[in-house]
Amino acid sequence: MTQSPTLSDRFSAYADAVLREGSPSWAAAARGVADDAEVLALVERAEEARRQPVLVLAVARWLGAPLGPWPDLRRWLLDHQERFLDELGRRLTQTNDVRRTSPVSLALARVAGPVALLEVGASAGLGLLPDRYGHRAGGVRWGDAASPVQLDVVVHGDLGEVRLPEVVWRAGLDLDPLDVSSAADVAWLDALLPPGAPDRAALLTQAVSVARAAPPRVDRGDAVDDLARLASEAPGDATLVVVSTGTLVYLPGRRRQEFVEAVRGLGARWISYERRGLLHAVPVAVPDGTPDAESFAVLALDGRALAVGDAHGTRLWTTG
Repeated sequence: MTQSPTLSDRFSAYADAVLREGSPSWAAAARGVADDAEVLALVERAEEARRQPVLVLAVARWLGAPLGPWPDLRRWLLDHQERFLDELGRRLTQTNDVRRTSPVSLALARVAGPVALLEVGASAGLGLLPDRYGHRAGGVRWGDAASPVQLDVVVHGDLGEVRLPEVVWRAGLDLDPLDVSSAADVAWLDALLPPGAPDRAALLTQAVSVARAAPPRVDRGDAVDDLARLASEAPGDATLVVVSTGTLVYLPGRRRQEFVEAVRGLGARWISYERRGLLHAVPVAVPDGTPDAESFAVLALDGRALAVGDAHGTRLWTTG
């Protein structure tokens, strides 16, 4: 039986990933945590859902911890244990990466409109706006060409023409919704971005500007327990489309299956961009030649795989 990765393994893997993103300071910090038994023991005092490397580092950053040499960060963490754990216990990983809207929009283009979008784990609702952003894959463009948010996605395989349906209603669910009109909430989104990634910070600013022009509705609620309640408010003459991107990993296995059953019970279409292997209901054959880093997630419509891609939705390999 394959053993689950340890907390040290998770921080080591994150160090490698964030170094590829161009953030050596967070890579060094994550590597420091991975190799330090005392700091790992501190993180393990938090509940499992709060032990994600990105959340641990973002909370430390939010509280003013030094992001310089690892010994300085280590000392700060051990000197501020209770303050750190208290903040960690009330925060959630809410990166709200708008780049994932490109693969979502490709699946959405296969749904007849008008549509009602309902996203679970919506954070500040930036993922609810795929039609308000511009998207480009090679010479193919779709979405809003005049939007300040213009996203590039590399697609290996046939793309064809992409036409997005009209979105007539949109709403999200989140355990701790963020408000795009709140400077503090936007600052938390920024704190979750690895230092040294100015392009991502600029993209966040642009997406917030789009969202503030017509703020998306995000209700406080659970992805399973509150799904039907919010879905009941969608217009009856629109096709309900439930979206999940990088959200279901935070649900225990049984709850993931309950979510899938809840979506099916609504008779809704379901677009997912979730980690490969996470959902038994979404089998996938990875195309030959796909790099491991570019088969991290699976884009699926109604449980049928359309493509595999990287964690951020910037590179896709179609599956036929």
